[in-house]
Amino acid sequence: MRLIDKIKGVFRKKAVEKDKLFQYEEFKERYVSKSLKENRDYLQQVFTHTKDIIIRNITIRATKQNLMIVFVDGMVDRNVVNEHLIKPILIDMAPENYGRRLSFEEIRDSFISAAEIKEAETFDELVLQLLSGDTLLFLEGQNRGLIIGSKGWESRGISEPTTEANVQGPKDCFVETLQNNITSIRRRIRDPNLAIEMLKVGRRSKTDVAVVYLKGVIMDGLAQSVIEKIKKVDVDSLLDSSQLEYLIEERKWTIFPQSVNTERPDKACAAIFEGRIAILVDGSPFAVLVPSTFSMYLDASDDYYTRPLVASLVRFTRYFCYFLSASLPGLYVAITNFHPGMLPPRLALAITTTRVALPFPTFVEVFIMESVIEIMQEAGLRLPQAIGQTVSIVGGIVIGQAAVQAGLVSPIVTIIVALTAIASFTLPNYNANLTTRTLRIPFIIAGSTFGFFGIVMLALAILSHMSAIETFGVGYFEDFSPYRLRDLKDTMVKVPASLMKDRPELLKPQDTVRQVNNKSSGENQDEK
Repeated sequence: MRLIDKIKGVFRKKAVEKDKLFQYEEFKERYVSKSLKENRDYLQQVFTHTKDIIIRNITIRATKQNLMIVFVDGMVDRNVVNEHLIKPILIDMAPENYGRRLSFEEIRDSFISAAEIKEAETFDELVLQLLSGDTLLFLEGQNRGLIIGSKGWESRGISEPTTEANVQGPKDCFVETLQNNITSIRRRIRDPNLAIEMLKVGRRSKTDVAVVYLKGVIMDGLAQSVIEKIKKVDVDSLLDSSQLEYLIEERKWTIFPQSVNTERPDKACAAIFEGRIAILVDGSPFAVLVPSTFSMYLDASDDYYTRPLVASLVRFTRYFCYFLSASLPGLYVAITNFHPGMLPPRLALAITTTRVALPFPTFVEVFIMESVIEIMQEAGLRLPQAIGQTVSIVGGIVIGQAAVQAGLVSPIVTIIVALTAIASFTLPNYNANLTTRTLRIPFIIAGSTFGFFGIVMLALAILSHMSAIETFGVGYFEDFSPYRLRDLKDTMVKVPASLMKDRPELLKPQDTVRQVNNKSSGENQDEK
């Protein structure tokens, strides 16, 4: 009986899915009727449980024609609807038009003063634009509708970046409105070759996605590859760019990010100039940059607004901190358990003295303190901003001091774990920070099990895995290997801008030169 019930349940589920699919196809193929009443009844049937759909019936007294205007309250600019749609039709009617029936084209071209107007014959397109913030206009006797651009919902104003703070450089950031984000890029790239491909993702959300790149610079076939990858995404809804970032990744089971997300328009524009693609999602204040390489996760915007020698020193510090953040606790466990002879005698004696009365082995000590640090970081992130930082800092100090005084952990472990956490804060990319936090546990286990041998073997395995990762045909470590001097000029070190005249070779750009010789004619004449 259970088997029969399961079979019945499967067929019942398939029947429900087929019914839903049939309803969707029926809605998709529904055409506009010449009768306003039929159109109004159908819209009221579609939006039965929706109270913010405004349907306004208008009769033009001069011509005795009936119109119907439909919009979503709160998503339109009332000034556009009133001043550019209703007022021109009802008030600005010329005397010579009295008694004469106006054609659909006359109303569209002569009376509606909105900047954006489109026509559609199916309710699939009309309802989609209606829910996107546009206004619909239907005319009695016409089997098509007008889509008047009237988007005007409230949005967050442009402010300073919160996840990528900088000392020098621009202070603006992306916001949740797609058009504002596109405008921020357009302001910086005034090139007619800037291409913006618009897509829609999500069966129900119909989220707008913009693929932005520079024609004539980008690698051949890269844009088409990214667009096809996005078109294959089949989800119910898309609410943020991070969701799309994971859906278009080529390797799903890896802790290493395969695309860079940024809320800084200048960083996105710099990537576009190099020959990369920026993906913008409506409702998300972050842009996704592809293809990506490892060095991009350790680059900060300040590097390009400071002197090259200073930027190189800071970058080298970040690479060193990346290594410390991932492996320092594991190295400490390996040294104390397997290789104490590598330490100076006095340091080894000091560590041994602090561990005489401790009840737990080094592995357990480090694991406990790492767990406490992770809990404090998560608590500080979820608490309100006004008290989050205070709680995380005070809580860390109090718990660390109490654990040492209670004889649960040694002072040196507290220092190691705190230094590891501070090193992770130097990483400019949040996904890179999460990666190092994830790698600490395997390194601690490897160090406590096999010592330095385990640390080295695990590091080689991680490097092999990272070397095998590709993002849209570009290797994760391709800016380091194979060796290209042109690509190494902007990796662990940064050379002066005058020496970076070519775009990265790893991206295979069509236009390889990004900086021409800017010598004056007088200097050129002297050289001659």
